[in-house]
Amino acid sequence: MSGSDTGGTRIAGERDGDRLLITLQGSLDAISASALQTQLYDLTQVHDLLGLGVPVRHIHIDLAGVDFCDAAGLRMLVAARRVAESRQASCHLHDPQPHLRWLLRATRAGDLFQVHF
Repeated sequence: MSGSDTGGTRIAGERDGDRLLITLQGSLDAISASALQTQLYDLTQVHDLLGLGVPVRHIHIDLAGVDFCDAAGLRMLVAARRVAESRQASCHLHDPQPHLRWLLRATRAGDLFQVHF
């Protein structure tokens, strides 16, 4: 498992065959979103570029540890969905906290993902 810390927000990624599990913790906001988006892209690409196994076909994002998400954080999640789509992969959100569930419903962004509560 690889991971990093961006201003109190942590991202960790673990690859299992064609499945990538990304665990986010902390705040998804304007301060962390661009760095997290870059790391998310890197996590999906590194194995493919090195020829290590099959391409990512399923991206699972664990949101249980996300305690705050604003519009910039939501854009980062939508960008992850676009990365998945460009790879013909599915994108799943797992265990969003109530505030994030509300944001996903209110903006209808939840319709873009397979959301698992």
